[in-house]
Amino acid sequence: MMDYAAILTILVITTFSGSAGALALKKGMNDLPQLSLKLVLRNGWIYLGSFLYILSAVTNIVLLKFLDYSIAFPMTSLTYVWTVIISYFIFKEKLSIRKVLAVILIIIGVFIISQ
Repeated sequence: MMDYAAILTILVITTFSGSAGALALKKGMNDLPQLSLKLVLRNGWIYLGSFLYILSAVTNIVLLKFLDYSIAFPMTSLTYVWTVIISYFIFKEKLSIRKVLAVILIIIGVFIISQ
């Protein structure tokens, strides 16, 4: 059995890379003057986002090897926490009280389900 620190590390990699991947894809699409396959294939952000999504999927598969599905899957909701944090700093999106409360509830929920 894998130790707790290793599982936690894989969880962080899974959730952070999934969130960062989505945000990189968003950045790449925002940079395009128009939607065309040629422009998409020339955009480095699209490649970075795709790589991070694949990394997230692979580490999620590893996580499923060591945790019950009923625990592992709800823990991936931490991706939403990373998304709120990263989008605040990168895209300068506003943090409302509702978003902050939602993040706190997700963290509490993950903690409860992991016990």
